[in-house]
Amino acid sequence: MFLVDIDFCGIEALDEIFAIESLYNPTPWIRAWLERDLNLDNGLSCYLGARYRKNLVGFGACRRQKKRLYIMNLAIHPHYRRRGVASQLLLALAEIGTTWELRSATLDVRESNGDAQALYRGFGFRVVGRTRAYYQDGEDSYVMTASLPLVLPR
Repeated sequence: MFLVDIDFCGIEALDEIFAIESLYNPTPWIRAWLERDLNLDNGLSCYLGARYRKNLVGFGACRRQKKRLYIMNLAIHPHYRRRGVASQLLLALAEIGTTWELRSATLDVRESNGDAQALYRGFGFRVVGRTRAYYQDGEDSYVMTASLPLVLPR
């Protein structure tokens, strides 16, 4: 496995996060949304960054949503995909949920993103619903959920 350093991100990581978001997402989050989230200090959400040699190679974002962890985003720079970076970030996000004493995690994933769905299934996520036209481009999402703590893939 390709090991990365994972730590909390603040506003200083905005440019790097936005660059990765723009590379990975066909309809990227608006920069102002990311800036707002990174400036919030409400204890309800956080961003984690995966760094390799001090360069941001991926990030994940989550928030408390009632009694569950909602994983808002998980994005990896294209040059670092399929190296275990997403798995490391997913486990770190889940650990935050466990620290917050939450019992489950939920996320939305593009219907067309079979690779991400396979990753999440490997950690015990299952499809529990579908949201029509969830994404800005009109694509549907699958709603997936898993119990915390996450189970490592075999």
